[in-house]
Amino acid sequence: MLALLPARALPQPLALISLFLLLTAAAALLACGPVAQPAPAEGNPLPSAQQEGGDNADESEDDIWTPPDSKPTETYPKIGGGLQYDVVEFEEAQDAASGPSGQSDSAPEDTAVLVSIFLSGNKAEVATWLRSKGITPEHADDPNISGLDAYVPLSLLGELSRQNGVIEIEHPAPPYTRQ
Repeated sequence: MLALLPARALPQPLALISLFLLLTAAAALLACGPVAQPAPAEGNPLPSAQQEGGDNADESEDDIWTPPDSKPTETYPKIGGGLQYDVVEFEEAQDAASGPSGQSDSAPEDTAVLVSIFLSGNKAEVATWLRSKGITPEHADDPNISGLDAYVPLSLLGELSRQNGVIEIEHPAPPYTRQ
């Protein structure tokens, strides 16, 4: 079929195809937006476009979404992911609610949550500590179970995680049910 075309007809379609590919590539680059630049080293100022009033001035750190299962901090490394998030969120809300005059009426409620406490010994000491806080631990007297289950207020989970022998605190696994 190419043999039937005149000699001058072949370069024009190739030129159109090349022009089309060039325009498509340029449009794709423009659609991607600006290229991210690394943060400046300490002591170096930001470029003027990135300082206050720049392109991203209306974006704040509050607009950045953090998934709830991620650990917000390593404040309590022995508390499992989602539960650690709940504890840190509770403490931050409590700190925000308490002002210079002490407790405020808007302080968050100290909710007790069911947790499994994994231990490497000192089961009796941890059970005694829980009882001293008014908490009744399950499996405290069962020698066949090495851990404890209990409803613990969010305000006490950080202190519980620092008790001697506590390996990890997390929500208990749901019981297996046959379907």
